[in-house]
Amino acid sequence: MSPSSSISDNFSDEAAQYRKNGYFIARQMLPVDQVLRVRSEMHLLVQQQLEFLGLPCEGTASPETLHADLKTLFNGNLKTYLAVLTLCAKLMSLYELYMCPEVKKFTKAIGLSLPVFQTAPVMHAMSTALKVPDGYHGLGAHQDWPTLQGGLDTVTLWLPFVDVDRNLYPLELIPGSHEGGLHPYSRKEHIFEVDPEHYDPTAFIPVEVSVGDIVFMSSFTIHKTSTNGDSRLRLATSWRYENGSEPNFIARSYPFAQKRSVVPELITPNFPTRAQVKSVF
Repeated sequence: MSPSSSISDNFSDEAAQYRKNGYFIARQMLPVDQVLRVRSEMHLLVQQQLEFLGLPCEGTASPETLHADLKTLFNGNLKTYLAVLTLCAKLMSLYELYMCPEVKKFTKAIGLSLPVFQTAPVMHAMSTALKVPDGYHGLGAHQDWPTLQGGLDTVTLWLPFVDVDRNLYPLELIPGSHEGGLHPYSRKEHIFEVDPEHYDPTAFIPVEVSVGDIVFMSSFTIHKTSTNGDSRLRLATSWRYENGSEPNFIARSYPFAQKRSVVPELITPNFPTRAQVKSVF
């Protein structure tokens, strides 16, 4: 059985593969109609902004029309485009996907007895037409653990909203690389990039997935985004499950490497008025 297979009832075989390889691709673990509903809600957020800005938008829901609308928003108002992606990652329906019974069952099978969430989901939208200046468009080889620094058994979940083949900026990873622990790295703007002397660049394998699949990956697995891409849209999200009962996490007083801040003034001056508040009720 490969690290990508049908699902057994108790996940024992899959959990063993995950521990050995540092990842597991759970084929069709998620209900496809539920994944597509989340994608439709993401599209709705895009269309609402296009309509507000007086920009054209497509009427039907598909990867192609979503891509077209994202490009229109990207070219029309980059700030709003980025705000939409941020809000897409906060949809309640997205959280429901990540906490569906089968996902929780699998995380328990790999040893996460007390799941906790210290971060929110992260949105990954990639295409040749959506390259944000000085922004994210694929990351070099890295491990996720340094950006969290929590439990040693932290797992990253990677969820596609379109079918991803090897020519659509697939996730690439090195099987078994988690066993090397924390590798030497250099701090880049977005990541802790692993020193190239500590991995074989030919060892990366592309992760080809379909809507309904979900990738479970150790936070110590070396991975990156492939540079092999075409004009299509690759849309995915990722989230981290941490284990509140991991012994080292307990001994280190539950550390968290990220900080949150609050804007110290009103984002929109003189908003809201009393009348605007009253109109809601």
